[in-house]
Amino acid sequence: MRQLNLVPLVTAIALAGCSESLSAPGQPEAPRANPALGRVAFENQCSSCHASRDGFDLAMFGFSDTTIIRRAVAHVDTTTARNIAAYIRLLSTPRQSEAFRLFQPMGQPLASDLDFATALFGRDAWPAELSSAGLLAINPRTVRVAIRLPIWSDEASNLDWMPDNPLPPAILEYAGGAAAATIAGYRAFPTPENLMRAVTALRTADRAAANPGAPCLLEDSTRVNFKTCFEVRRWTSSLVALHLLRNGTDASLGGQLQDVWWDVGNAARKSRGNSATPIANAVDNWATWMFLGWSFDPSLHASVYTGGSFRQLNLSRHATFVALRSEVARPRNSSSVYDDVVNAQRFAPLAWATSVTSFGLRHLVERLSTGDRPRADQIAMALTAVNTAVTEANRRVPMADRAGISALGQQVLALLVQ
Repeated sequence: MRQLNLVPLVTAIALAGCSESLSAPGQPEAPRANPALGRVAFENQCSSCHASRDGFDLAMFGFSDTTIIRRAVAHVDTTTARNIAAYIRLLSTPRQSEAFRLFQPMGQPLASDLDFATALFGRDAWPAELSSAGLLAINPRTVRVAIRLPIWSDEASNLDWMPDNPLPPAILEYAGGAAAATIAGYRAFPTPENLMRAVTALRTADRAAANPGAPCLLEDSTRVNFKTCFEVRRWTSSLVALHLLRNGTDASLGGQLQDVWWDVGNAARKSRGNSATPIANAVDNWATWMFLGWSFDPSLHASVYTGGSFRQLNLSRHATFVALRSEVARPRNSSSVYDDVVNAQRFAPLAWATSVTSFGLRHLVERLSTGDRPRADQIAMALTAVNTAVTEANRRVPMADRAGISALGQQVLALLVQ
């Protein structure tokens, strides 16, 4: 588990009387700012957007007084904005730059798809010697990628964690105010269990057909509101991220928690087909948020979604890694592994086609040989997927490699029909 070297928040309101004036040089002395009032103002006026509620994020990511005041005066008067800035300065947190990319593997993005392969494998090839266990041992959280994960707040774009709007009443008030109550419960006692309760209530409210104001009914074109859905899911995502930051870790929390990040990407993905409420930077948001969710648990979701976002960005090597890393992470008796093989050979660069398809089929043989089979009602789907993978691969691989691919395919088929 990689530590972020953070420490718990300590609010130093006791230092209120020592706050400095925030007057600009050469200007008349302004009243001394009051951080105690700033704390109250932040909680009442700012925390509807800032999931931190206490300004932890502004302190951690090093936002200047000038920036805090400039952004606060859109919501409060100048004196209150200065009080808020004084309060934020007194928060004891570790410091990162405003440009810090949270959970970016190894801290910095790579320049290209080719650099990704070279950094991961030492050459532009899927290693023929790589075993299933070897691939499973590769932690996606430590694999450098050629996408830039979101910074905390970017006023110029939506490629950030901070939502532009607070949670709407339709979310907070649904099911007797379950989301509002569980958020308050988490803030009072910030345990993983209470975080799960809050996230579960938020996810339920954003997509429940019974909620008249649910914005995330992604398959219902008459009710979906992609922009609102994107904002709600970013708010929920920032709540989960802040929990990790406060506790100094980027470990997987399991369950539905980091999966909400994947949900943000799915809203961006689906919005591309709706001209009424488009999400800006839809493909970039699709890729970055789905990768964030996927990297914490590669066993979830069809690889065509996360891998497909990389392919949209011409990152075919990334997409191939997603498909095969998903395949080896699937639980026993999963039917998704058969789709993963199809996706991997479709994503793979031409020069990778033989080794990628061979790896995927060999992994299926390994599973089937240990009794790891799909359900009886999924056998037909699995047979179709294997035939598709072999047929399509044999159009792409060199003539000399086709017999080997076909033989592996036949081995998988024979084991499936036993």
